[in-house]
Amino acid sequence: MRGNLFIAEIRGFCSGVERAVRLVEHAVEEGPFPVRVLHEIVHNESVVDEFRKKGVLFAEDLNPAWEGGTLIFSAHGVTEEVERCAHSMNLNLIDATCPLVKGIHKKAAELEREGYRILLIGKRTHREIEGVIGRLRRAPQVIESRADAENAVFEKDAKYACLTQTTLSVDDCAGLFQILRDRFPEIRICGGICNATTARQTAVKKLAGRCRRIIVIGSGKSSNSRKLREVAESCGAEAILISSIEELPDSWLRDGDIGITSGASAPEYLLREAVEKLISLGWSPDGRP
Repeated sequence: MRGNLFIAEIRGFCSGVERAVRLVEHAVEEGPFPVRVLHEIVHNESVVDEFRKKGVLFAEDLNPAWEGGTLIFSAHGVTEEVERCAHSMNLNLIDATCPLVKGIHKKAAELEREGYRILLIGKRTHREIEGVIGRLRRAPQVIESRADAENAVFEKDAKYACLTQTTLSVDDCAGLFQILRDRFPEIRICGGICNATTARQTAVKKLAGRCRRIIVIGSGKSSNSRKLREVAESCGAEAILISSIEELPDSWLRDGDIGITSGASAPEYLLREAVEKLISLGWSPDGRP
């Protein structure tokens, strides 16, 4: 035996991703055709490629020339303007936005109506953050780092509230929240990280307590997958993010215990393939997925 293989108790598709994928699958079966998806339905190449093989078209922007067929919004959500334009087009429109992300859209708009200035913790270029920004009349301050939090502008007599991207690390956000509170004690921290994200990160922390090498199956474009790798590393483990087992370098095939998990947008079959490969090479599973 080359070592034990420990599998994360909570891993893979979250309910929002499952819902989005299911909506596209139904559209592929029922039409009307062609089926188009605005942006990648989820951040995983395997999922997107499988849908492309079934004839699904993916686009980065709306095209006014589209007539007929089905248009699906990705799980990450869209701006209010995009939604309004899409509704004016001659298309069967399906909104696959994650319900939690829709909740962040609603909360941000409510806070703004109540007179709050909004701070968003997340990646400026992430589709989810772009969608939230597009729901606000006043441009929010986006916090990506400690430096951003330390340099956030707080105007006298203004009210501030803070929301987060759903796929971030609870630990990272806690530090940013503290900086913001220290600088502006009256700030309203509303959060936004989803329970599924937190549960997967907690499972990785447990893995790191059992083994010092952790494989994360997921796309490099996936924020939640990257965070799983970062969480493992923050616990002192050596961690790698790969889209499939074929990408695992030979240097990782040395004897010793290994942990494995998958991001919220990674299909279960990718993890199963990785587990079976490692078993065939001599690792003993602590528990099969």
